[in-house]
Amino acid sequence: MTVEIGTAIVSYIEPHAGQAVAFNRWYERDHFPATVKAGPGVFSAARFVATRDCKALRPDDGRLFGDPAYGSYLAVAWVLPGKQAEWDEWVGGEMETIAAQGRLFAGRDHVQTAVYECVSQSGAVDATVALECGFPGAIVVAAESNVPRFGTPDADIAAAIELRLARTIISQADAPPHDLLFALCERDPLAAFSSRRDRLDGRGAAGATFASPFLATIPGTDTYADEI
Repeated sequence: MTVEIGTAIVSYIEPHAGQAVAFNRWYERDHFPATVKAGPGVFSAARFVATRDCKALRPDDGRLFGDPAYGSYLAVAWVLPGKQAEWDEWVGGEMETIAAQGRLFAGRDHVQTAVYECVSQSGAVDATVALECGFPGAIVVAAESNVPRFGTPDADIAAAIELRLARTIISQADAPPHDLLFALCERDPLAAFSSRRDRLDGRGAAGATFASPFLATIPGTDTYADEI
């Protein structure tokens, strides 16, 4: 049997002003493990953060998810093929439970939380294990069509996973159908992103795209929470 990525759950969230540390602790220690990673079919997951330096590199016209200066925390989970419907049913009950227990966190906005189908993967590291490898960060690019692909082999990109929007769970951005490229970086993701800017600017109708580097969060710490 070969494990494959069937779908991905991708959450893109912005804590309210002054709430970054509290949000990070709640999401890392409660919400992510209890209502994402514990679900049926989820076999790998990781979190990332966009600091001010990361956001400064985002194309100004990249507005697929709204204001490119907005959106700090990213969570990604891989789901086994055929398991997404079971996870969907399970998470509905879990959300009711944590709401009844007062375990929701009001101080954040869901920019975009959605389910994506896995279209393809490339790179030296198999995508199924890439989230476990401790890479320093990632590049995320989204576009309504013709999402850029990073050629392989590549000295900076360990694994690149192309995803296609299947359904939106909750969103303030109300993003249209799009493809999303999630690329894990071997080295500094800001440097890797900067070297590819000419492939990321001005894509899609009226610049309707998104592109950003992200740093991997450091579990058990509030690292970067004061830099968003």
